[in-house]
Amino acid sequence: MKKNIISAFHHQFAGGSKSTSRLLHYLSQNGHTVDVFAFETPQYFTYTKSTVRTHILGMDNVNSEVIDKSLLKNYLFTEKIMSSLLKTDNPVLFGANLFPYCNILLDAKIQMQHQKNIATKLIVHPVGSDIWQVGSQMKSRVKWLLENPQVDSVITYSHTFIDEIKEYFDIDREMNVVPPVLEREIFYPLNELKISERRKLLGMNDDVFIMHHHSSMRKIKCPEIILDIAQKAAQGIADKCILVMTGPIPYDTISRLHLKSTKINDVFIYKTELRNLIVYWTGIISNVEYVMQISDVELNASLHDSFNLALMEAMACGIPVVTSDEVGIGNHIGKANGGVCFPVKKLKFDELNNVLKSGNSKNHLFDIDYAVSAIINIARNRVAARLDGQEAARYVSEEFSFDNVAREFYKYIM
Repeated sequence: MKKNIISAFHHQFAGGSKSTSRLLHYLSQNGHTVDVFAFETPQYFTYTKSTVRTHILGMDNVNSEVIDKSLLKNYLFTEKIMSSLLKTDNPVLFGANLFPYCNILLDAKIQMQHQKNIATKLIVHPVGSDIWQVGSQMKSRVKWLLENPQVDSVITYSHTFIDEIKEYFDIDREMNVVPPVLEREIFYPLNELKISERRKLLGMNDDVFIMHHHSSMRKIKCPEIILDIAQKAAQGIADKCILVMTGPIPYDTISRLHLKSTKINDVFIYKTELRNLIVYWTGIISNVEYVMQISDVELNASLHDSFNLALMEAMACGIPVVTSDEVGIGNHIGKANGGVCFPVKKLKFDELNNVLKSGNSKNHLFDIDYAVSAIINIARNRVAARLDGQEAARYVSEEFSFDNVAREFYKYIM
């Protein structure tokens, strides 16, 4: 049965937005009607041709001298959702990001039920920043929202993340896993010839060892730790080493580094030369696979990840991963033999927020030597690492296929 899905979530460059957009894109391709409401166009839909219909609530012409602008935005957003519900048969509301989006969808559902006697299903999908970033001051509100009887289902990326949510917010309800969808037509392994050809286009020889990191570069992703790990690994690797940093430039974190403008095949915008290591910076790009597919290892040093799409995508490209062990995808890395998880101190959410606010060095929280050793081992056994990567690619390509993910999602919208 085809469904009419009304969704709302953040537009920013982040895993939660990308994962939600990707799922809705595939659902629309498979005959479901999907309407997305946001304050700005979700970034995924700015570079993906999709049958998803986006509705953007602009606030540029709103006079907010009398009323608080954020309250007005949420009120107008709720009104827009309700207007759409009136025109939709058997709608399903699906929200990612608890505040304000899931909260707005819940308000719209309650008002439509009471005022118009229109029943809807509401599926709520908390993402990583919903949980660790809200802090203790929002605990009661999160608990009220997630346990609200008007919320039909709560889904998220991983069992470990569910356990964290239940423990921190003392949640007493069933929550279920619906993993992210992999874009298999984009993220897949290249053969040796294709890798060599693309490397040449980027001015990189076959013997260069390429480390890659893709993230939002927020403080929780610790890009400065990636730089430290890569530089120390480069000292132990005989070959020339390159680190490619893909994502928003973290200017505040890397202020000590010299960024030299560069332009190679319209991929890299900055270059930093360190001892034994050259770092290239891409900024935000839509075709992250272009660099990921020719890399030798994907690095991650998050203090917390509810899942981590970049690691899934890297494994799909046949690239081994070296990551901190606080990632929701960790059990899949083990099952797929897709790489190494190195220890990082597990922080409770309040502790995590304090660490991020402090501005102090985070090096002591990570077993950097463990990560460096894992990278050097991959560099010294590149053929074996590639073979293991092929197996991991087959695993994630099946595990996170649209068919598998949709089968789980349909349980809650049908």
